[in-house]
Amino acid sequence: MKRIVGQSETAKKMRQFLQYATKKGTYLIGGESGTGKEFLASLMIKKLYENDDRELIVKIKRPEDLSRDGRIYITENRDIFDAVSKVVSASVWIEPLRERQIDIAELTEYFITEAKVSSDRWYTPKSMKLLVDYWWPYNIRELKRVVTTEDGYKLLPYANMKKILSNYSATEIVSIKIESFWGELGENVNPGKFYQLFIDSIERAFIKSALKQCGGSVTKTSQLLKIHRNTLAQKMKKFRIKNV
Repeated sequence: MKRIVGQSETAKKMRQFLQYATKKGTYLIGGESGTGKEFLASLMIKKLYENDDRELIVKIKRPEDLSRDGRIYITENRDIFDAVSKVVSASVWIEPLRERQIDIAELTEYFITEAKVSSDRWYTPKSMKLLVDYWWPYNIRELKRVVTTEDGYKLLPYANMKKILSNYSATEIVSIKIESFWGELGENVNPGKFYQLFIDSIERAFIKSALKQCGGSVTKTSQLLKIHRNTLAQKMKKFRIKNV
């Protein structure tokens, strides 16, 4: 992207933030993964320093990581953002795309134009509703990935888009929740102490959910989870899951 796209309050705040940055200072940009933090930071670097020095962009995971040294700091953690936002020259929190539905059509149109291909095959009210109703866990980055293919911006037909969004809904939720969990623990926590406990907790929850979905049938549950029935029985014994 080469410019800030959208008419939502967040898009307006991003433009105001960029406009405010008229002198070199320490700035803070926050938001979930894929909301455009790095993009906005790169625009600021070009404006303030007239270069593309990515070393001026620093990701922080603790409040003490921030120094008032004229760099641009980014974070996905709202608590950290709130803790340090008052000690920087200016700050902006970029809301997730699911709270900026008004921007989805314009962003999609932008990616279509950037791709320089026709959108006649799927760009209909039906396909746009599909995009607007989706919750976008990876935000603008994911929207671009969905409306374009990996080999160079060839737009996907509606049928494929619907299938892709359906698959994303479950896998991306799990992925983003796990990443968020480890991010909240912080870098000082030893993953080795929690790894097996974490894996076991997830596996136990999946088995219980699958059993419920299959009406308590161990055979159907093993087929759903694609594991041998005896293996499932052993795991149920290990996790003390009763077949009810």
